[in-house]
Formats: sequence, C-alpha cells, structure tokens
Amino acid sequence: MSKIVVLGIDALDAVLLERWKDDLPNFRKIMDEGYSAPLESTMPPDSIPAWVTIYTGMQPWQHGVVDSMDYLDIKGGTRALDTGILIGKTFWDVASEAGKRVCVINPLLAYPVWPVNGIMVNGPVFITGEAQSHPPGIIGKFDIPELGGMADFPGKKDLAGFLERTEQVTRDQARFGLELMALEEWDVFFLCFLTLDRVMHFLWRYTDPDDPTYPGPNPLEESIKDFFLMFDSVVGDFIDRLSPEQALLIVSDHGHGMRPVKAFYVNEILRKEGLLRTRSGGVPGVNPVALIEKAKNAFLRIMQRLDLEDQVYRIASLIPKEKRKQLKSSSYAVDSGASKAWVSEVGGGTSFGGIEINRALLGSDRKAYETLRDRLIDLIRSEADEDGTVVARWVKRREEVFTGRNIEKYPDVLFDLREEYGVDRTVFCGTFGMSSTHKKVSGGHSRYGTLMLYRGASTPADTRPHISSVFDLIRQNVGLPDDPGTKDSGTP
Repeated sequence: MSKIVVLGIDALDAVLLERWKDDLPNFRKIMDEGYSAPLESTMPPDSIPAWVTIYTGMQPWQHGVVDSMDYLDIKGGTRALDTGILIGKTFWDVASEAGKRVCVINPLLAYPVWPVNGIMVNGPVFITGEAQSHPPGIIGKFDIPELGGMADFPGKKDLAGFLERTEQVTRDQARFGLELMALEEWDVFFLCFLTLDRVMHFLWRYTDPDDPTYPGPNPLEESIKDFFLMFDSVVGDFIDRLSPEQALLIVSDHGHGMRPVKAFYVNEILRKEGLLRTRSGGVPGVNPVALIEKAKNAFLRIMQRLDLEDQVYRIASLIPKEKRKQLKSSSYAVDSGASKAWVSEVGGGTSFGGIEINRALLGSDRKAYETLRDRLIDLIRSEADEDGTVVARWVKRREEVFTGRNIEKYPDVLFDLREEYGVDRTVFCGTFGMSSTHKKVSGGHSRYGTLMLYRGASTPADTRPHISSVFDLIRQNVGLPDDPGTKDSGTP
C-alpha cells in the first residue's frame, strides 16, 4: 500500500467493540478480514498527551505534554496547546515534507492550522470559535461543520438534546470528511472524531447497570451503543470510498469505562503526617479551612443524594473562575510554601496520580529528598480501605515509570489505585469517601483503546501495540523515510 485513510475515534473502546460486534457489521468485517487489537494508551490515558503521541510517535516524557483534560471545568481549566510542539513533527507534516498529499480534519489541539502539502481544517477546542483552513479558500467552498468544540456541559435535563446535537455534529463531520476525501486520492487522509468520548463521559451511568448510580431502566440506556452503531455506519461509508491503493487505519487514543465512584483523600494523609500544611485564617481556636472543607463536602454529599448536581454547578458558575477552581481542587487550603508535599493535578481525578515534593523547602539535600520519597511511597502503599484491602496497585518513583528529558513534568512519586478509587485533594474529611462528581461525569478513560487496519495495511509487530507505534505504522504504509528525524532519542 502507498496511501492511507486514518480515522481517529476518541475513546473507541476495544471491550465494547467486542461486546457489540454482532451488531456492528463494518467493525466486524475489519475484525474478520483485517487486523484488530487493543491499543495501549499513555499513562495516564488522557486525550491531550495521547493524541500528541499518536501525531508525533513520541511518548509524553519525550514531547512534554502531560496535561489532563478536566471535564468538570471544561470551559475554564485547560490551557491551549502551544502548537509549536507539533508543527513539523506530526505524521502529516512528515508526509508533506516527503512530497505526499495530505488532508487533515479536526485533529485535537492542532489549532491554529498551519501550511501542509494539501488541506488542513480545524477549529478551537474547549471554546466556541471560527474554523480555520489551509488553504483559506476551503472555508468558503464547503459547508463547514462544528470542529474542535467540546464547549458544552450538559445538565441532566438536557442530555437527550445533547445526544441529538452530538450525533448531528458527528454526521456533519463525516459528511464533510467524505466531501474532502473525494477531491483527490490523498496519500494521507486523517479525520478525527471527538464526540464518542463526550457521550460516554456524560451518559455512562445511564447505560451501565453495574454503576452504583445507575437509575434503572431509562430512555438513555442504549445511548452509548447507539453511538457505536452510528460510527459503524460512518466507517462503512469510508470503506466504500477506499481506492484500491488506500489502506484504512482506525485508532483511538484510549478506552472508556466507569469513572471511579470512591474518593481517596491523599492530601489528608499528608496533612496528618505533617507533610502538608494548610492555610490559617488567623482566628485563635478556629480553623476556617477545616470548616470550609467539611461544609463543602457535606453540601456536595447532600446535593448528590437529592439528585441535585446540576444545581451545584449553577451555583458554582456564580463564583469567579479562579476561586471556583481553587475551591473545587482544595488548592486554596494548601500552604505550598510551608508544605513538604502535596497531591499533583496530573491524572485529573482518575485512579492515576502523584505527589509533588517541595524541592525549594528541601534545598539541595539529595538524601533528604530520597528519604522523603521513601516515606511517601510507604505511606501510600500501606493505606487500606475498610475491607482491609490495599488501595494502591503500585507506588513508584517517577524514574521507575518514565524516562526522557521531560520527566520532571511528572510528580516525584507516582501511583495507580484500584479502579474504583479516584484521587481527591480534599482535606479534613477523612481518608476515604464517595466521589461527589460521579453522577455528573460518570464515564472515565481506560488504558486500552483500539487499533484496526484494513485492506492489506502493514500491521504492528507487537501483540499488544502502544499508541506511540501508530506514527510508524502510517509511515510504513505510506512509504515515508525510515528516519523522519522527529523523535526524541530518549526512549523508555
């Protein structure tokens, strides 16, 4: 093969594909006649670092993008990516440089667009805004669908409307992709869909009887499967348009499952050990931080019990953005200058997390630093829940998990919890609790996405491929140079 069509489907989960394959004739066709395997994502399995890894073939500790997407603060919490990290390093840039014709539509975070040997069209992510294209004339010639996007945050009463809008966006993007695909026989064609991930984040508990917040039989219980059926139809449309020279590659950045329903208050462990200091209001005999934290948690538990999560977010929207973020993450409570350690934001409230050490407080004393790391590892390793079961699956120094020039972007100590537990930065509320946000965002990312290849495409040598191999698969199938010169030399 010398040409390839790449469909990126954010969060296309291998387990769900296998479960529903008898109802998905086009995915089943690829499974039977082509190649299909679980695809290992980044750690943590988050869309931002994972898609950058797919684009560049570099691991996060090489490209340096380790941000997590916060679906509970989608409008205000995630910074724009500096596209200088991407330009010249993506698979479509390497193909362009080799003289190949490319068409690139809706790649997450790759905005503003930049010149390529062909067409690139995208919109801003996390906010509403105008689409851009290279060349600029594309915008005026076609009916441009919503690109980028992901700015909506549906309430419970709006979920049906959210599904309808999201389905329409998906169909519009597929229609637009097929129109551009028909312009010429591209060497590399890439269309990225972000909508399936959105649906699973907000609809998971309505579809999964094993979720403790499942409301019972309801009008939304087939919503996720219905989206898989729609994507099966979309994939069929693209299969029908393949030329004899074109292979098909389908890739997802991670899988999807139930978001943790229990909370593990790691900062509270550090506080009790004297490693984390909270701020003081200066009132003798009164700890205002403790009062606020306890009142916040009690309020959230009551509102969740009464099924009033949407009202919580309406109230929160009245609080200035920065203060709202500090209150939600409890960062307002931490005196970082006086603390030796605190929980990192890496992981975004999932089962993966880490602890940052205040190196400024320790100075250059390497022995003190390593002693503190040993202590932190022992602390997390020893924590067990009320059943006596250890909460962490593993706890390690970051050097035991990652390597490369950007390793210091990760916390000093890393851990992965049992899947039912998520990291919470609340203090003064015990060690364990129930997630106060699960009803709002009940779906979460899992470690294994999907890789599918069809029509004679070269397949990976590894039986459990990693998303960093997608770049090389595209290169091999299009006949690009063996050493494109885009990758960092530091490999795991």
